[in-house]
Amino acid sequence: MKDSFIHETDPGFEDFIEKTMQGLAEQAQENGICPECLSDRLIVELVSGMVRSGAPVSAILSMVGDGIDGAYGDPDTEEKEGSRRMH
Repeated sequence: MKDSFIHETDPGFEDFIEKTMQGLAEQAQENGICPECLSDRLIVELVSGMVRSGAPVSAILSMVGDGIDGAYGDPDTEEKEGSRRMH
């Protein structure tokens, strides 16, 4: 299934993602899985899914770079919004 919509600007998107990730972390801890192992597995599953769906390697690497930039923030601004993935 191809997704032609961009959801990052939809109302409630960030709230949904935050709640979902928090729920996954809580479920993992309840089952004795550390957050680091969960995040490692999520990364592997996401990248594998993207490759299987035909995403170009350059797009995957770009998203990884954007994630790294987002983790450190934009050194030129106070906000991290400037480092979000471009569509």
